Amino acid sequence: MAERHATRDATALTHRTYTLRPARPLAYRVIAWAIVCLLSAGAGAAALTAWRLNNGDAPLPCAVAPVDEDAKQTELVRTKLALAQESAARAAVQKTADSANAEVARLNAQLQFLRGQSNAASVRR
Repeated sequence: MAERHATRDATALTHRTYTLRPARPLAYRVIAWAIVCLLSAGAGAAALTAWRLNNGDAPLPCAVAPVDEDAKQTELVRTKLALAQESAARAAVQKTADSANAEVARLNAQLQFLRGQSNAASVRR
């Protein structure tokens, strides 16, 4: 006869809750990632330096470009002229809009008067 295995042990194992636990401590993992990041940054800096030296590009010092005073004054005068032209154009557009509004108001008044005359004539008949 075949021996029966104890089912009680298997049942106890299948009804437990299992959680994943890290194999290494947190401090070890943090230090390992920090070392990897530092090595990667160092390798990148070394590669960039080697590439610049290989291409002959030396870091250029920051220098302020000289400003031509005549060009500066010419640009200022040109900008003032453009501003004056835009102001004149805006004033002309505003004047046209005001006159158009006055014309619309006059025509509306005439239309109301004529409608009133038309209604009065139809009532008389």
